Amino acid sequence: MEPGNTGSAAQLSQSELPVFFLQLGENTSLFFGHVLKQAVLSNGKNNVYVLTDTYFDDYRDYNCIDVRKYTQGIKEFDKVYRHHSINPYFFEKACFDRWFIINDIVKELGIKHFVHADCDVVVLQDLKPVFNTYIKDKYEGTTMFFQHGEDSVTSGHTSFWSAKLIHDFCRFTLDKYANKAGFEKLLADTLAGKFLDNKNVSDMILLDVFRTEAHPHVLNLLSLEKDGISFDFNVNVPFNGCEYSFETTPSTNIKKMIRRNDGLYGKVKGINGTPVFSKFYTLHFQGYLTKTLIPLHVTAQTAGEGVANFIHSKSHNLVRRGKLFKNKVRDGLKKLIKK
Repeated sequence: MEPGNTGSAAQLSQSELPVFFLQLGENTSLFFGHVLKQAVLSNGKNNVYVLTDTYFDDYRDYNCIDVRKYTQGIKEFDKVYRHHSINPYFFEKACFDRWFIINDIVKELGIKHFVHADCDVVVLQDLKPVFNTYIKDKYEGTTMFFQHGEDSVTSGHTSFWSAKLIHDFCRFTLDKYANKAGFEKLLADTLAGKFLDNKNVSDMILLDVFRTEAHPHVLNLLSLEKDGISFDFNVNVPFNGCEYSFETTPSTNIKKMIRRNDGLYGKVKGINGTPVFSKFYTLHFQGYLTKTLIPLHVTAQTAGEGVANFIHSKSHNLVRRGKLFKNKVRDGLKKLIKK
């Protein structure tokens, strides 16, 4: 199918703060539709864009940009990329390629600022007030990072960017891979566990090195929790990277959300006296089982939709648990046979 873009260049350039979800290849999450619907609900249809190279008809109700022509940055990166990861080549390379694709789009269309969100990030709140209050005219953009001593981890799964910031990051990544001595040091640091034991050379690690070596003027989104604004680093982890750790659900061990009229709140653990709650602006559902919980955390518009979301979530969660159990039994039998 040869589509025309359903989101025009003029429309995109006029968006106050476009939110980009980039989906490459045919392996689309069963729950991406819930993610898109929630993003449109919270940020407005005119501000939400799917950047993709396939399944265009699936996104006909959304602003969709065909990314297949935005290959200039990818071609340049192809010349220097070296794969050092146990993850499949396509997966790891696509994580890098997305930044080069977005950089090409931003340059061509004259986009000044945007938000990038992974396809497993549920955007619960309007992000424009956060941008206008905390970022605009103050920072080049944001990352999420936290440190333990000299080790650190940085993520861009929910991140605000200026055109300059993404250009600088792509340039830094190209230069790091092209510099043999610089890349070998990066590889050695990775294998030594410097990045909180993440030993795959990934775009997250390049983001961390970019932050610590290039020193871009960025805000750590996690720090906004002091103002009652939480951007989730990983819903599976109680500690959210700054100061707060949140209560978790006993059955799924993810952050426990309390639904109020104006959104979802997490209750901070270990607070004596008056309980402290923080409103979550995003939730990051990383993981095979965890993604099945996405439908339970979006905002249903009707009671029927809420019931459908509940059934969708619970049924897929049971199926995936069954598959994991089956694989565990199979692997156990293989080990017994080898003995």
